[in-house]
This record gives sequence, structure tokens and C-alpha cells, in this order.
Amino acid sequence: MSTDEKPPIRVIVPGDAVWEEAFRGPDETEAPGREFTTAVSPDEKFSAGFWERDEQRRPFVRAFHEVAIILEGKVEITLDDGTVLRAGPGDVIDTPKGSGGYWKNLSPVRKFWAIYEHD
Repeated sequence: MSTDEKPPIRVIVPGDAVWEEAFRGPDETEAPGREFTTAVSPDEKFSAGFWERDEQRRPFVRAFHEVAIILEGKVEITLDDGTVLRAGPGDVIDTPKGSGGYWKNLSPVRKFWAIYEHD
């Protein structure tokens, strides 16, 4: 594709999804989840996809900016200052780069995520 050509619009149907094992931290003991990346920008700074996992409990610090919409399930996020946030189907979670806390699935969760990895 030349630099003047625009990428085609795609429709991804469920049968086309290629799910991979989701990242799991070295201290995590729960079964791994899975994720499917639907799009990546040419400079690889933006990506989007789906993530699902039955159980997850772990501390985190975001190395990127993530916006996610919870499609199924419920999560609880405890911020470093002790504030507890809960999100469920239809809720959007905006997690800026550098933010952190403790993530806990309250039930099996499926989310759509979009990540921007800026300098």
C-alpha cells in the first residue's frame, strides 16, 4: 500500500477473531484471560480490542493511557488513596498513564479497550 492509499474499512465478525492469552503478571495465580486486538495504528501508539477474564486481582500502574467500556461483569478498583470505584456493563473507565491501584473482578469480565502509548 502506498503512502497515499488509505487502509480499507473492515468488518470483523466473531469467527474472524483471533484470541490470544492475555498478559498475566508474575505474581498472579488466577487462570489467564484472553484478548483480541482489533486495530493498531501504523505508528503502533494506538491500539484497541477486547479483553475477558473470569478472575483477576492485582495491583497495577498504567504505562499507557487506557479507556475501556465494561461490556459484561463488574470490577472494583481501589485507588492508591483508598477510594473504591466500581464499574459494570456500560460504564467507561478512563485510566491515565501513570495512574495505579488495585484491580479486582467481582465477576467474569469482558471489556472493550483502547490504548494510547504516548511518550
